Amino acid sequence: MKRKGDIFSSKVKKALFCLLFLVAASFTNVYADTEDNKAAHRAMAVNVAKSNEQVILAYEGLPLDDSPGGYLEQKLYSVDGANADFTIISLIRILYFTSDYDDMILPVLEPVLYWAEQGVEIVQNYYSENHMIMWLSSGYLLKQREGWEMDSLLEDRLRHYLDLKLTYGFYEWNSAVYWPYTLSALLNLADFAEDDDIRADAETVAKRLLTEMLRLTNDVGAFFPVSGRGKLSKYENAYTHNHSALIYLLTQMGQAPSGATPSSGFLSTSEINFNDVAASWTSAVNISYNFGHHINDSVHSGFPRQDRTFFQWSAGGYYHPDIADDTAYTTSYYDLDGIPGIPIWLANISSSIGATFSRSSVLSQATFDIYKNEGVTLSSIHAFYPGYFGWQQFPWVAAVDDIAVWTQSGPVYSNWGDRDDLNINTHLPRVMQDGNVALIMYWPNTEIAMADPFSDVDTDVALHWKDSDFDEVDSYDRWIIGRKGNSYIAVYRHRTGTKNGWYYSQTNNGRQYWAVVVGNSTTHGNFEDFVSMVEQSSTRESYTWNWSKWRTVYYARVTVDGKTISYTW
Repeated sequence: MKRKGDIFSSKVKKALFCLLFLVAASFTNVYADTEDNKAAHRAMAVNVAKSNEQVILAYEGLPLDDSPGGYLEQKLYSVDGANADFTIISLIRILYFTSDYDDMILPVLEPVLYWAEQGVEIVQNYYSENHMIMWLSSGYLLKQREGWEMDSLLEDRLRHYLDLKLTYGFYEWNSAVYWPYTLSALLNLADFAEDDDIRADAETVAKRLLTEMLRLTNDVGAFFPVSGRGKLSKYENAYTHNHSALIYLLTQMGQAPSGATPSSGFLSTSEINFNDVAASWTSAVNISYNFGHHINDSVHSGFPRQDRTFFQWSAGGYYHPDIADDTAYTTSYYDLDGIPGIPIWLANISSSIGATFSRSSVLSQATFDIYKNEGVTLSSIHAFYPGYFGWQQFPWVAAVDDIAVWTQSGPVYSNWGDRDDLNINTHLPRVMQDGNVALIMYWPNTEIAMADPFSDVDTDVALHWKDSDFDEVDSYDRWIIGRKGNSYIAVYRHRTGTKNGWYYSQTNNGRQYWAVVVGNSTTHGNFEDFVSMVEQSSTRESYTWNWSKWRTVYYARVTVDGKTISYTW
């Protein structure tokens, strides 16, 4: 619950964040008048007038598709299903733009459960970060507009959620999948909340999200980030996505969308001026920073245990051993059969075997390394649960203009998309980055390595790289080197083999190392100069017994582009 001191602290945070906008703007290389961009997007969308454009039609005072089987009927029908919050936030926005459809919409929304209740079957997800703000904002705005009775802690939860983002940032870091929906819910609050603090906090958090998105957007409008909750589809194409429409609206970089997306409909109808966000974009970034808090910190104190657990789950802590008791209590309190995708029996396992598969789902308290220069980016999360089972994390990614390159552990299929979209990595690497260079080491925990021969847990590592995507490809020793436009990348492979059409390495119990270096014509001259730089590189690896530690240690080193990165594991 927010006290006077918390409100003051929140105002200080907002003032500091505004200062960051001004500093970032002083280094900017691009500026867009977002009001003009939003108007042009709305004009285009009115002519398209399909599903995602209905919010824009409501904003413009134009009739919506309320025909039998049309937009409104389909949306209202979907409210009965799981993940109804994706639909409800759009209906909320329509309600606040026009009252013409109240008789259709309100009777469907009134009986909806906007937060979990004991003794009521729970079919919705109230506890992941994006779902949480969609439910909280919708319940709050319906109570404000219609006077409907809501859970007594609704406003306290909402204020706490906003304060968490102001203080610690986002748990679903850099998520091209989920950030746009988080943004849409925030924009509903920023545009419609009558409480000054809630409205201002929502605007600040929304701008923080978009600013962080632009920080990892290169100068061709591609957003291929290290991510806490990602999906392959967001890395295979740079422009045909929910988030890419947001980037274009803010900066005009990338490709103009041919219609509205779920989130661009919200952004283009927002009364907030985002010129400061657009001005924060810069073509060069080289930073390292910490974010988040420990999963079991007292940041959620003051709430009932089941609410604290939901907030812990929103940070990915579903079966983390440190909160196993809270998980067991809350699943019992709500009579849940299990959390989607993870068996409930893991909640009470605190052994090392269980921890190998559960600790790494947590998405808080970590360190980012980000390098960007014109068309290239290289981003990673430093030493994030190395050796542990991976969930939806992309622990390192490089962008070469509109191409994404990364390594991934697990079975290697000819169709990369056949991999499980939930446990993206069977074991996470230890990534160490220094500017435009990174060393990526793999050494799966014993439980994973032992399971490899007897289960579907595969410790192979493959490189997501298609020669056909590049304008030019070269090689040297174990390095594969590519150019797209004026952007360059080189990846050192632990082995030079291929499997089902992908570069990959299968080694003893998954233990291996890779390296990457990026550059462009500004930093390295022509492509031949970049190749020559790579040819001067050196690498080393050893796996030896260490008497002082009384165990075998794994050592790897890469020296390239004047940088040396090494680690003894």
